[in-house]
Amino acid sequence: MKSLIKNYGATYQARIFTALILTGILSVVSGLTLMKTTPADAVSLSTETANEFTKQNFKINRLPPPVANAVLRDLSRRQGVLNQQLQIINYSQKTWRNGCLELPQANELCTQALVPGWQVTVTDSRQNWVYHTNNNGRFVRLATANNPTSNLPRRLPQSIRNAVLRDASSRLRQPINRLNIIQAQQQNWRDGCLELKDANQVCTAVLVPGWRVAVGGVNQSLVYHANQTGTIIKLNERASEINDPRPDTLKPVRIPNHQLPPALDRNVVFRQISSGGFAGRTYQTFLLNDGRVIRVRSGNVENSGRSIRRISLQQVQQFQQVLENSRFREFRNLSYPAPNIGSDYITYTLTSPQGTVQYNDISQNNLPQNLQVVVRAWNRIGNGE
Repeated sequence: MKSLIKNYGATYQARIFTALILTGILSVVSGLTLMKTTPADAVSLSTETANEFTKQNFKINRLPPPVANAVLRDLSRRQGVLNQQLQIINYSQKTWRNGCLELPQANELCTQALVPGWQVTVTDSRQNWVYHTNNNGRFVRLATANNPTSNLPRRLPQSIRNAVLRDASSRLRQPINRLNIIQAQQQNWRDGCLELKDANQVCTAVLVPGWRVAVGGVNQSLVYHANQTGTIIKLNERASEINDPRPDTLKPVRIPNHQLPPALDRNVVFRQISSGGFAGRTYQTFLLNDGRVIRVRSGNVENSGRSIRRISLQQVQQFQQVLENSRFREFRNLSYPAPNIGSDYITYTLTSPQGTVQYNDISQNNLPQNLQVVVRAWNRIGNGE
């Protein structure tokens, strides 16, 4: 009996041990099966979910219904189709750089303010249209071929873009990176003055192909007329909106013809006439194209006030480049009069082959920035610095 119980106990333990081994094997096999199937199932689920999101045009920042409705209504009206025939296939949040949503219309000047909004792409299954909108859909603009001016700034020649931005930066006293080309239209100007004739200027009667360009700054805008290459640009003051950030900036007046000094001789690059001050004397300083700088006192019969020195031809060329880059010709025949605070100031009359400008020593720091650049460059030459 004891032997039977003993044998039974051994057999029972063997069965339990065998069951445990089999359970362990099944667990391992099951684990291996799960390891083989889980990634595939996960990929399948992920793909299916992604497809479902794509079908629903799912995005974290959903397009507001008023914006979507406004875009669809506008395109439906333009194309003469039902809203149901149109579908929004893409959209993204944007911050537009001006009040025109970066899509100015012809002859439109845009407020320089950041406008949060949306860029929306719509299709009718045959053609796509891109819209710019503000945040709530109250303002929508079509950005594709139906807007004839939307792509013009990108076609504007780089030489013209650079020229107008440099000039606008100087006039508005703002860095170039804060300025935008907000409008650019090709034009055929009716004369060689680009339809912006200066006083006493004779303009050739010939069509000049070019551009009308608007540059926007903070609450200001400048309108330029340019030829086709940008070698000539002129500011259209009437069409521009300028809020002078410096109220003390002088306002120029035109120098009457009978008060203009004599024209320069052919070998003279630049001339300065200084008169007034306590001594009441008048001096003329000439820069010749060979580098000579000649200073004479007017009315001195003995010629005792005459001095001559020389600068290099490279310095002459550098000064001529300053005149060109600062567009000294745009100050042609302008005078910046002195304030009524006394009579002991010195009046300076500067003349180049492109014209004459007049100012006084009291108000030198209130001159336009470009003109101050010329004055400083000339003083370095005239004073032998």
